Parts: sequence; structure tokens; C-alpha cells
Amino acid sequence: MECSEGGKDLVKDVRDTSDESRDKGKSIFPDFFKDGKELVDLEKSELGKNISEDIKSIFPNFIRTECNFCIEYSAMDKARQYFDDNGNLYRTGDDLLPNNKYEINGYSYETDDKGRITSAEGTLNIKDREGRLTIGDSIETIGKGDQKDGDDRGHLIGDRFNGSNGLENMIPQDADINRKDYRNFENELAKEVKDGKEVCVRIEVIYSGDSRRPEALVVNYSIDGKESARVFTNG
Repeated sequence: MECSEGGKDLVKDVRDTSDESRDKGKSIFPDFFKDGKELVDLEKSELGKNISEDIKSIFPNFIRTECNFCIEYSAMDKARQYFDDNGNLYRTGDDLLPNNKYEINGYSYETDDKGRITSAEGTLNIKDREGRLTIGDSIETIGKGDQKDGDDRGHLIGDRFNGSNGLENMIPQDADINRKDYRNFENELAKEVKDGKEVCVRIEVIYSGDSRRPEALVVNYSIDGKESARVFTNG
């Protein structure tokens, strides 16, 4: 089969790179094969249409393995990055960025040098959607091995207040506290919000040592400017 001119040039680049890199343990393909997006753009371009069959027939195994790996890796890497309300990166994979501030659904959060949430705050509002969102992360992802048997995945900002359903708003929380004391407290605050009052909260998350499981939550809140505080131990 006769290669197109574009195909010939590309094959020459590949062969030249192969000669230089074979003994160095490097990829035999030019740098543009390292970006999945560029691979996709190449395939859709006029040049890509002309050369795709040429290069696949000449390098049937290498090209498929290298290109498929790059595309899958690039897609996976991008899927594992999370951005907040302002478009700022706050999470990579299963970890929150350390020493960071981010905003999710209008609520502000901070993390410490270990990537643990240290505070969550904002003005409460009642969600305008029906039902509860399915929690997006496992207790293992949230607790990093420090969770206790029977712990819930506890929201710092409750689902009813449009709190998010992922690692960025979750702690390993004693189920009894989460389903009784903390829920009852949320019920009180929700009633005030529904009555048209302005309810603001700042939740400070207290840890012991390097544990990912908080030992207590200190909630400072105000209702139409009147300030109060509550402390919830974590079992």
C-alpha cells in the first residue's frame, strides 16, 4: 500500500525517534502521542484521516497499544480532577488539596496540611431539589482507614441545605450522633430558614493527632444576628 505524503513524514519521525530512544527505555513515538486530546484531534483532522490507516498498518501493535493507553490515561487523569464553584482545583483523585480553600454550592471550606477539612461555613438555604443525593464517596475514601465500624458518611453542611455529596463535605461520623443529635440540630436550623430568618454557620472540625476521623464538631451559628454555639462529640 502506498502511504500518503503526510503518512510518510509521520513514519519517518517515528522511525527517527525509535532509533534514538530504543536503548533508553523511552517511548518510540513523538511527543504529540503523549496527549490523548491531541490524538483525538489528529484522528479527526484531514491529516489524521489520510494517515490513520497508514500508520496502523505499519505499526499495528505498537501504535494501538501506545495510543490507546495515552487516551485512556488522559481521560482518567482529567476525570480525577475536581473544581469548585470558582473553577479552582480542590481535589485530585481521592484526596483534597492540603492547605486549601474552596467553595462548593456557595459554602466555603478549608483544609489543613494533611488535606483534612478543618472548617465549613456559609449562609444556609433550603435546597430546591427533591430527594437526597447519593453520596459519591465510600466511607473508606472519606475515613482513609480511621473510620470506625458503624460510622456514617456525615455531611458537614446537610443535604437539605444543598450541601454537596462528596469528600469535600464529608467526615466519618458516629451514626448515633449523625442520625439523632446532629439531625435534630439541623431540623431546628431548617425551621428557622423556612421561617425566613438568616441562618449562618461556621463548623470547626477538631481532630486528634493525624487521624482523619474528627473527635468533635464545634458549630458557631447565628439566627438573624443572634449568635450561639454547639459542640458535638464524635462518639
